[in-house]
Amino acid sequence: MLNSRCIVHGITALLCVAGDFCSGSVDPLAIFHRECISCHTESKRKGGLLIDSRESLIKGGDTDSAIVPGKAGESYLVETLFPDHDSHMPPKGQLEPQEIAGIEKWINEGAKWDADKWAKLNLPEKNKVTRSDMPAGYAPVLAMALSPDGRTLAVGRGNRIEWFQVKPGGENEAALLLEKTHSSPGHSDSVQSLAFSPDGKRLASGGFRRVLIWDPATPQKPVDKIEDPFLGRQTALLYLTNPQRLLVADSLPSQLGRLHEITTEGKKVRSFDTAHLDSIFRIVAKPDGSAYATASADKLITIREAKNHEIVQRLEGHTGYVLAAAFGPEGKRIATAGDDEEIKVWNVETGKKTSSFANSKSGPIYDLVWKVDPENAKKKSEEKDSEKAKEINVDRIFSVPESGRPSAFVELNDHEGEQRSTGAKERAFDQVETPLFAIAVHPDLQWSFAGGEDGKVYAWDEKGKRKQTVEFGTEAPEVAANEE
Repeated sequence: MLNSRCIVHGITALLCVAGDFCSGSVDPLAIFHRECISCHTESKRKGGLLIDSRESLIKGGDTDSAIVPGKAGESYLVETLFPDHDSHMPPKGQLEPQEIAGIEKWINEGAKWDADKWAKLNLPEKNKVTRSDMPAGYAPVLAMALSPDGRTLAVGRGNRIEWFQVKPGGENEAALLLEKTHSSPGHSDSVQSLAFSPDGKRLASGGFRRVLIWDPATPQKPVDKIEDPFLGRQTALLYLTNPQRLLVADSLPSQLGRLHEITTEGKKVRSFDTAHLDSIFRIVAKPDGSAYATASADKLITIREAKNHEIVQRLEGHTGYVLAAAFGPEGKRIATAGDDEEIKVWNVETGKKTSSFANSKSGPIYDLVWKVDPENAKKKSEEKDSEKAKEINVDRIFSVPESGRPSAFVELNDHEGEQRSTGAKERAFDQVETPLFAIAVHPDLQWSFAGGEDGKVYAWDEKGKRKQTVEFGTEAPEVAANEE
């Protein structure tokens, strides 16, 4: 009995006689992009295989080389294209005989790779967009950033940046007060992302096809703007160090989450066209700056080396958009959260989940901050028994959910499975009546600042008691009458 390989080759031979199907008109790169790219990108190497260059195909994945240039008959990739193969590709379809023949011919002729063509295949066209004014009264807080010294809070509210001084709050020296200093227009769309430089001398803001650079000392207008080569919204920003660079997430929903590295001197741009297959919502750095993580709507988290952007870990386990991420203070763990209403903690080195927990009736979780819990840190330092001291957990993870009730999770516990109720102890904050999208936490006093759908800015003390509500449209921030 003839097997499917013989049948396909027989059909191909007839087609070659009948027409020009073997004349080279088949484009292997276009086939790879159409059939393979969803499973074999940098963010999702199914079977360990990345398809983005001739070298990556030669390197292969878990089964070693995918192709052997000049020898299609010895190339594992070709084997998988036939219907009777155990690991048949593509898994939910079958290539036409002439397409398989075209790939074989391409490999036999040396597997030449056109990098420019591949880049164009992976990028949507930059469509012309006609924009109108934002609706009156629509000014959600989608982004927030606190300067490294904790003295300046930048809030993306609608298409403006609101600047605040964070200062002592009067008689109680431990208390803080937000004092508005300036309001900066600059974006035509909602401000999607904010990031301070490590020295606090610059703030980057992302909107639609534009990143603006601001000097916090003179925020009346931006000092620089970057518009190329953005295609969508700049949904996440991060300053990298050694040398200093700005990392920009360029997102087109359901199509692309692309990363750009922009040097702060000379504006040289380096792009990563296959970072994610959907919007990137967060970019966060390890405390030592050696690596960073991206969280995406494609349900994946990738961890890359900061120096060369090589992916060193991929984390899979969320069942919805991954909207938030935060590294632990020691850099060995990372917390992630999103649409599935669950916070997951992962071991960065092994990629294994070590814990999971959730806010009470939270809805999607939009942002996370991971700090050292000062209360337990004090207990740990005062404990004279070294073995008992090791058992004291000093983690404190802040989260803001759609419910409007922030939480601080302490006493994290490693566990197996989905035992969410035992993963950590929750300390719920005073609730606000709006979904919250962004949070910033003071580096020393651990006061929390958050904002969301109603465009207000809220402040909680270290115990979770709401202390200030900033409403806009008046010259000075207002403190709610029923709050201290």
